[in-house]
Amino acid sequence: DTAIASWGSATTAAMAASGLGCATTAAAAAAAAGLWGGIQTGDAWEQTLTRCLMSIVVIKINYVRPFDGEQSGSSGATGFVVDAARGLILTNRHVVSCGPLRAEAFFCNKEEVPLTAVYRDPIHDFGFFKFDPSLVRYMDISEIELAPDSARVGAEIRVVGNDAGEKLSILSGVLARLDRNAPHYDSQGYNDMNTFYYSAASNTSGGSSGSPVLNIRGQAIAL
Repeated sequence: DTAIASWGSATTAAMAASGLGCATTAAAAAAAAGLWGGIQTGDAWEQTLTRCLMSIVVIKINYVRPFDGEQSGSSGATGFVVDAARGLILTNRHVVSCGPLRAEAFFCNKEEVPLTAVYRDPIHDFGFFKFDPSLVRYMDISEIELAPDSARVGAEIRVVGNDAGEKLSILSGVLARLDRNAPHYDSQGYNDMNTFYYSAASNTSGGSSGSPVLNIRGQAIAL
């Protein structure tokens, strides 16, 4: 199973200034019946993903040694735009990290923008990068709505991001649990016991950190 973080009210509160709220789940019954707004589910997913890909970015990070004894290095991850006007990208806290870094975001049209870490949540595994929207010149920046209250057992999902360093992977899955135990990472190190987790068999791997978990409406129901 893949552990998927549900930021719940914490991130929703952090995003309140952006005007992004939680949507209703009126389309859930139609999607479960194989229809969504009168469109076959497969076609609806194609339209949803085509729209959402404009908001999902590959993140490349170079870390210095944040603390004595820890290692410097580089890594790749994923993020997605949640406030296009202000250039806010949501990702995991462990991507934003706790020390100095240099980071860039790559949009689907290969435009690259530098990122600045602006928030690391002290409890939950999410954080924000900021970029200058004026630097994206050849595409219209869109944003993905946060809708954590739309998560339901049995909901079909897509996890879209830089899975396995492939820049763009679209992994399908179904939410199986909304009460998964927190993953056990290291008995002597970091363990995220304060974040709510969902479970879905989506087979994600390295690079997927920060990917949106999308429902058929193109809303992010988890991170």
